[in-house]
Amino acid sequence: MQSPQQAITLDTAAAVTLNANMYGALVSWAFNVGNGNVASSTLISRLNAGEDELTVIEQELPKWDKAGGETLPGLTRRRAAEVALAQTATGVGAIPAC
Repeated sequence: MQSPQQAITLDTAAAVTLNANMYGALVSWAFNVGNGNVASSTLISRLNAGEDELTVIEQELPKWDKAGGETLPGLTRRRAAEVALAQTATGVGAIPAC
């Protein structure tokens, strides 16, 4: 079974560039939603299509705040924290591997 880190690393195309904070946010999301959902997500599809990584993260992560069709405040907070992490500037790269 893949780890969340492997899911993000292996499911993103070679052209996708993520800094350490973007990568950390996506790994947190992957841990929460599961590798199968990551692979089939529009978030990964959009990244792999070459859209701006931060824009995709900001637009797609908040959509993952439901369980059983209900919006859960805890998931809303978690997604907001992941977006905030992704928005935090850093010069440390993650993908492609440095």
